[in-house]
Amino acid sequence: MQLWVGLVTETLELLLLIIATFFAILSVETRNLTRTVFGLLVFTALVGAIFIMLGAVHVGVLQIIAYSGGVMALFLFMIMLTNRRDET
Repeated sequence: MQLWVGLVTETLELLLLIIATFFAILSVETRNLTRTVFGLLVFTALVGAIFIMLGAVHVGVLQIIAYSGGVMALFLFMIMLTNRRDET
């Protein structure tokens, strides 16, 4: 039973790392500002989840609160400061 739980935990960590890598690449490579900020938000939340899974609960919660909150503030500034054009 112990081996099975360890295997599931390692598989879940690997899956989270792959998804986090995908969203990190998405946030760097896309030219749409909304997708960039969304990629950063998901990436920071996934890194926090990985920290929590590894046993560093305080670091993971701080990662989610501080960095994801900062990314959301960046999202608000992006909406307020960019010149949005209506596409017709």
